[in-house]
Amino acid sequence: MNTRNLGVGVAALTVLLAASGGANAQANSFFQKGTPNAPVIAPYKCKGPVNLVTDVGDENLHTTTAVFGTNPGGGEGKQFDPRPVLSTSVTLRDGQCLDAHLSALLGGPNFYGKSSLALFQVALTGPVGPVHMYGHYETPYGFASPAVALGAEPDVDMLGANFIQHVGTGTHDVPPGTYKVNVYWAGAPGAGGAIGAAFILKLYSSK
Repeated sequence: MNTRNLGVGVAALTVLLAASGGANAQANSFFQKGTPNAPVIAPYKCKGPVNLVTDVGDENLHTTTAVFGTNPGGGEGKQFDPRPVLSTSVTLRDGQCLDAHLSALLGGPNFYGKSSLALFQVALTGPVGPVHMYGHYETPYGFASPAVALGAEPDVDMLGANFIQHVGTGTHDVPPGTYKVNVYWAGAPGAGGAIGAAFILKLYSSK
C-alpha cells in the first residue's frame, strides 16, 4: 500500500472524527439555543408575607430510567419521567406568590452506572399546565422542556434549587386555582437515567 495515500487517509479520518466529536459534544451540551415554550423573563418579581408552608419529602433511594431528549412524557416539554418523584397540592389566589425550594442527593456515574447529570423540573398542573415555575433553564440540550441540573462526581452531591411563581395575568403568571405541584426528573442524554435519595420540596405561599 502507498504510504503516502495511507497517511492522507489517516489524516482525513482524524479530521472527520474530530468534526464528529465536536458535533456530538455540541449536541450533548446543556446550554443549547432553542425555542422555549415561554419567554425568558428577567427580572421576574414576586413578594408578600408568608402565609403557609407546605413540605413533602421522601428519604428513600429512587432510580429512573427516563432519559431527557427521548420524550419519556413527563412535565412541561415531556422530557421527564411521567411519574413525579414528589407531588403535593396547593390552592392559589390572584396576586399570591408561591416559592419553592427543592433539594436531593444525587449519585454520580462512577459508582452507580447512571447519568453524570440529573435534570429536574418543578411544574404546576391545574387550570393550566404543566407549566414550570420560574427559575429553570428554558431549553436544555435544545429542547423546550425547562430544567435545572446537577452533575454528581464521583459519588454523590446535593442539589439545591429555588423557584418562584406569581398568580395573575402577567407573562409567565398562572391563573388562580388548585394545582398539583410535581417534581419531575430524568437522566441526561446518552446515559441510563438517574439515581437519588432524600428528596425534599418546600413550598411557601404568600397571603
